Amino acid sequence: MNIEYAKHLKSIYKDKILYNRMKRRLDYFERVYKRDNDYRLFAEMAFCICTPQTKARSGANAILDLHNRGLLINGDDIAIAEVLVKHVRFHNMKAKNIVLARETYFKNNKFLLKERINDALENNTMVDLRNKLAKEIKGYGLKEASHFLRNIGFGQSIAILDRHIMRVMDKLNILPDGMTIKTSLTTKNYNRCEEKLLEYSKKEKIPMEFLDFVFWYDATNDIFK
Repeated sequence: MNIEYAKHLKSIYKDKILYNRMKRRLDYFERVYKRDNDYRLFAEMAFCICTPQTKARSGANAILDLHNRGLLINGDDIAIAEVLVKHVRFHNMKAKNIVLARETYFKNNKFLLKERINDALENNTMVDLRNKLAKEIKGYGLKEASHFLRNIGFGQSIAILDRHIMRVMDKLNILPDGMTIKTSLTTKNYNRCEEKLLEYSKKEKIPMEFLDFVFWYDATNDIFK
C-alpha cells in the first residue's frame, strides 16, 4: 500500500468539517428510505439511470427538471428525452430506460422494490440484491445499482466502482493481482475490486459508505452524491 497516499485520504476522512459534510449526506440518504416516500425512491432510481458518462450534478438537475415539469411520473420517453438532452448524454436511451423502470418498479404510486429491500436488510443480502438489480434495470450495471442503494442509505457493504476509483486503488497499490486501471470491470473483476476496498475500509477504519466521498473529494474537492 502507498502509505503516504493512504494517510492523505485518511486525513480527508478525519477532517471535522469534511466529515460532517459527508455524514450529513449519508444521513440524508438514510432519510430517503426511512421517510417511506415512494416517489422519492423512484426519483433516485431514475437519477442513477442518468449518471453514466454524465456528471452527478447534471444528472440531479435532469431529475429536478423532470419533476418540475411533472414528467418523471407522467411523461413519455419523447417528452422526457426533450428535457434530458439539456442535461445528460445519450438522452434518448436514458429516457426510454426511465420509462421502462417506471413501468416495472413504480406502479399506482407505489415503489415495488421496497419489499425486496426490506428482505435484503433482514437477511443481510444487500450485495445479492445489488447484483440482481444490476441485471434487471435497463441502463444499470453494478456501479449504478450500488450508487442507487447507497443513495437510499444502504452503502455499508458495497462499492461504487468506476475508472476513477480504480485509479485511486492503483495509486494506493491495492488493485487485485493482474489488474490495471485499463482492466475491464466485468462482474468478476468488480467483485474482486470490491473485496479489496472492503479490506482497505477495515484496515484504515473508513466505513465503506464514506469511501466514495473521500475518493471523490480527493479528485474534485466536492462532496455531492
